[in-house]
Amino acid sequence: MRILIEGIGGVGGIVAGELIRAGHKPTLVSGNAEIADNIGRRGLRVITPEKSFEVHPEVFVSLDDIEDGTKFDAALLIMKANRVLKAAQDSLPFLYPEGFVVTFQNGIVEDSVAEVTGKQKVVSAIIGFGATMHQPGEYERTSGGKIHLGEMDGPPLDRTRRLGKILSAVTAIDLNSNMRGALWSKLAINCIVTSIGGLTGMSLGQMLSERRLRDIFAGVYREVIDTAEAAGIKLEKIAADPKLLYVPTNASFITRWYKDFLLRMVGKKYAGLKSSIIQSLERGRPTEVDFLNGQVVRTAKKAGMSVPLNERIVEMIGEIEKGSRLMGLGNLKELESLM
Repeated sequence: MRILIEGIGGVGGIVAGELIRAGHKPTLVSGNAEIADNIGRRGLRVITPEKSFEVHPEVFVSLDDIEDGTKFDAALLIMKANRVLKAAQDSLPFLYPEGFVVTFQNGIVEDSVAEVTGKQKVVSAIIGFGATMHQPGEYERTSGGKIHLGEMDGPPLDRTRRLGKILSAVTAIDLNSNMRGALWSKLAINCIVTSIGGLTGMSLGQMLSERRLRDIFAGVYREVIDTAEAAGIKLEKIAADPKLLYVPTNASFITRWYKDFLLRMVGKKYAGLKSSIIQSLERGRPTEVDFLNGQVVRTAKKAGMSVPLNERIVEMIGEIEKGSRLMGLGNLKELESLM
């Protein structure tokens, strides 16, 4: 299988490095000249809890740099959600007739990508491990976790199983027959960790050390889960049962205390985790919030539901993007008033 990897940031660097180390020969396109230059001069370096290694692939800055007539079986799109539609469209001329794109984004982009490529050309992937790029060309896998892989509807096809065998060089693979449910389970986590982190500019440990923030987390999470169920989506277990952190509106005192305890434990276990939206906002770049909490708002409206917390999060992060609001703890006062 001939593989194209587009996006050599934190996750893309880990995936590319592990595949090359295992003997595969993916074609890499970074979209960032500094990354491509550093890898070309010094190699692609990967650090994991188990090992460290270095490989020396060629990295292109643009698809236009690839030799004319080159075709691929699969294009792995490992970039921010707000860039994936153009990437999918630009990749189509480089695919064999039976070729397909694989989405690796936070949030839910698959339906939008399918409008560009055709539904039959979309395979969905969820990354369960943590990864960061310390500097261009130097990557670290910061936590374990599987890659969840599958079609948007129905069981994995032969093409997805073949790709899964190749990606098993990176980490364990879960071939999933309910990717929509898996995507919504991951979305529920991203809507609290990623988006609220972007509002506050704080690490997960800092946020979950405060009771009022844990209450907001629980409220936002409840809106996401309720929306998915109202839309007829069967939630799928990813790292844990998606109902583990769910607090019903009529929960007893004991249930609320227990769920709050679980959130405190999450905060301690992943204390240093910081939202990727923070980095986007600090760099003055658009965030992925429209594919996260924005997806919840759109789905809830179709189901005739109200999700005031998620709706206000989208609005506030939009204001930070425009420069009319700053990141900070004070932003959560507006969410508290909606609880």
